[in-house]
Amino acid sequence: MKIINLQFVRDHSPPWQKHFFITKNILYMKHIFSFFSLLMLSNTSFGQLTKGHWLAGGSGRFYSYKNNYQTSAFTSNGNYTQIDISPNVGYFIAHKFALGLKTTLSSLRGDWTATSGTGATNTQRYLYGAFGRYYFLEAEKQTNILVDASYQTGIIRGLNDTKGTLNNFSISAGPVIYFNSSVGIEFLLGYATDIEKYSSQVQTEKRNGLQFSVGLQIHLIK
Repeated sequence: MKIINLQFVRDHSPPWQKHFFITKNILYMKHIFSFFSLLMLSNTSFGQLTKGHWLAGGSGRFYSYKNNYQTSAFTSNGNYTQIDISPNVGYFIAHKFALGLKTTLSSLRGDWTATSGTGATNTQRYLYGAFGRYYFLEAEKQTNILVDASYQTGIIRGLNDTKGTLNNFSISAGPVIYFNSSVGIEFLLGYATDIEKYSSQVQTEKRNGLQFSVGLQIHLIK
């Protein structure tokens, strides 16, 4: 290590400068080695999945889809984009199994063309409900596999003071990768069902489809 450091010092430098740079680089390498040693020791146990621990975090979802509706008297085609942000807090009631509360703030925008003309959609959705999740592997694993299911209900606010209700059920599964014993990032793929009903309309709209979400969870030690 000293030979490598000497290559960075010019030959005509005073002796005290050589000693200064060599000492500084040795101390710098010691700090790096100590940091990685502590990091490795802290990673001997990853996500805390023990009964009595808390879980807090959230996820985001981006969803783009087309809606085609056709009857003998009416036709409608639309392109829509939906963005969901879902914070949550949970509690491990058993080893590797947590229950909790989940809220979702959702924005839906799109344009549609129908028999009666064209229009735009801009709705805001506010949902709340419960979720449950189970981790299949032990806490010593840096990568775990989980399954998450949730049910939420809420309200819809649209253009021209349009109001309605919304119910959502989803189930997803996928890996979670832990950076240390507390923080993990998860990638979940699953299936979701949305049921919408507006106050000014008789019919109920139901949507089913695949969903992909990315979340960040923090495991809080009691």
